[in-house]
Amino acid sequence: MEKYYTQIKNSPVFFGLSEDELKEMLACFNARVKIFEDGERVIRQGDVVKNIYLVLDGAVNIEKDSYWGRRIIISQLGINDNIALAFVASKNVESSIDAVAVGKAKLLILTYEKCTTMCQNVCTKHKNLINNLFEILSKENIELLQKIENISQKTIREKLLTYLSNEARRNKSNIFEIPFNRQDLADYLNIDRSAMSFELSKMQKDGLIKFEKNKFMLKHI
Repeated sequence: MEKYYTQIKNSPVFFGLSEDELKEMLACFNARVKIFEDGERVIRQGDVVKNIYLVLDGAVNIEKDSYWGRRIIISQLGINDNIALAFVASKNVESSIDAVAVGKAKLLILTYEKCTTMCQNVCTKHKNLINNLFEILSKENIELLQKIENISQKTIREKLLTYLSNEARRNKSNIFEIPFNRQDLADYLNIDRSAMSFELSKMQKDGLIKFEKNKFMLKHI
């Protein structure tokens, strides 16, 4: 645990805490580190989520299966991202998503109830933590609105252009790497992989984009 103190301290959950305060709170929250193998589920649909999960290393896909078994990727979470905070904050609400490790993922696990139950002294560090959790929930809602914008476009080209434009803004550059392989990107945008690959090639031919594997460049028209 100690080798992750600096990283954990800089995470959005514990922002503003000193190292001594962090150590004290991790002990209070029953913090532990667990490694999940590629494809292993951190959370399953139907689980009642009792913990907060912080990604220390690797990545985790937030996924959902349709009634007919088609996988839809809602988002991919990386280092210092938090998993399913909305579900753990909604007491006794079953998870409607799967959280699945991408490669080997190392996660910090915290007991949610201990995180959000104020101590008798109403200490400043605990108030800071709760404020941080509210800010994270707000950020997750904004990202969800962006996902809705991406997938609500009518055509495959419009979905791709909207997604890539949003990624360029997020990276503050017209040259960037996306976190998805082709199949995962198709699942994220809820489109057919072959049709998507064909459209990407057409977009490159039309001079809109240039790409190599996961690295993209948006070109000015």
